[in-house]
Amino acid sequence: MLDVRTLTHSHPRAEMATGSTGGRHVAARTRAGQRLHQRARHALGLRQQLNPEPPQRVVLSYGLGADLTAVLLRWLTEPASRDFALDELVVITAMTGHEWADTGRDVEQHVLPLLRHHRVRYVQVARAQLLTTKAGDGIVVLDDSRRPERVHLAGAYRLSDELTAAGTIPQSGGDRRCSLRAKGAVLDPVIAALTDGQPYRHVVGFEAEELTRAYGTPRRKGDAAHNTATRTGQYPLIDWRWNRQDCLDYIASVTGGVLWEKSACSYCPFALANREGRARVLQRMAAEPAAAIEPLMLEHRAIALNPAQGLIGGRRLIDLLLAEQLHHVVESFTAAREEQEHVVYEVRRILRPSEKNPDKLGNAARSLRILDRGSATQMRRALHRLARQRGAQLDRSDTITRAWLHRRGETLPSYEQFLVAAPAGAVAKQDANFEVWWAQIASRATEQGVGLSN
Repeated sequence: MLDVRTLTHSHPRAEMATGSTGGRHVAARTRAGQRLHQRARHALGLRQQLNPEPPQRVVLSYGLGADLTAVLLRWLTEPASRDFALDELVVITAMTGHEWADTGRDVEQHVLPLLRHHRVRYVQVARAQLLTTKAGDGIVVLDDSRRPERVHLAGAYRLSDELTAAGTIPQSGGDRRCSLRAKGAVLDPVIAALTDGQPYRHVVGFEAEELTRAYGTPRRKGDAAHNTATRTGQYPLIDWRWNRQDCLDYIASVTGGVLWEKSACSYCPFALANREGRARVLQRMAAEPAAAIEPLMLEHRAIALNPAQGLIGGRRLIDLLLAEQLHHVVESFTAAREEQEHVVYEVRRILRPSEKNPDKLGNAARSLRILDRGSATQMRRALHRLARQRGAQLDRSDTITRAWLHRRGETLPSYEQFLVAAPAGAVAKQDANFEVWWAQIASRATEQGVGLSN
């Protein structure tokens, strides 16, 4: 069996993960150039960005986590564990832009050397804009190589770019829309281009206990339901009867004792959903405070625009960090926030009842306007000035100062309106019909003797 440890430092760039101390400085200096290069590549179209090679027969969608890292390492070091030649394998990663830096370092030190040694094709892709198409529009190829040198963790159009523009945070319920957009909608066109209509196996990292995810149940479809005349799902961990601990043990045996951390965005609400996950995230943030800045910035902006927000199912990550006395992490974020451009937002929100149950919220409509722009200190002063001019009530009960023009009522429909100073980034936006709805609310409020500010 080939020992990955003998290859770890075989390439001069093997230790420079994007997001490591050295890599961060290099990335900061070259980010503008990288984005110009990405835009130029994106203009070519998806197929033109990919290297011209015969269709790949085995496709491994690599999310950088332990499951498929174990599969890759075994296939690369134990030829008897696979029934195909390595030149038939393509490894693909869709970069969201917010993977943990230590994950990138581990991949660069323990996986890329083996991919280079065996000349396995590794394709790294990302969104170049908010929405992509089945034809591959909106997708940029960050790297397509049989000798990959580094992991492009920064991506292109990052998930946080989408969340910042919307002034929100990823939601912990529903269908994981953020993952579908940033990964699934990117991978599908790339796989189609790489396989070019020919039959292929799609390798997925379901563990031994995840039979229903792979094969489904009478009531729920599994991955195998997506098989077609050309696509066949392959689940090596199920075939090997490996669970997550087996994967971790195997990785440690091959890499000299590396404990492979969970792969996820640094602010994934699913990683924060339980006690074990929160402990793991806090430990990583304590060791890498810079990784906490983006999630805390997203959360702060989202809370400023909607006090009901919070990265932990409505609860706030910053409160958890303070409760755990990780003050150095919070101080790092506070310093970064104060350096950000700020704006004064005007938020108007209409809350309408559910059609089935008028006592429950059905949907909400928001209007977001930008009233002023400047430094954090300037915008706090501007907020106080605007509050005096408009007769608004200042309130800092949840550590964020808002100038309330109207607080939502206890019954539906209801509405609220306030001004707040917060980091710039959220895009001014409202529905085309919002002013009509607002006028209707205003009319109803006037009839009830409650005034609305414009």
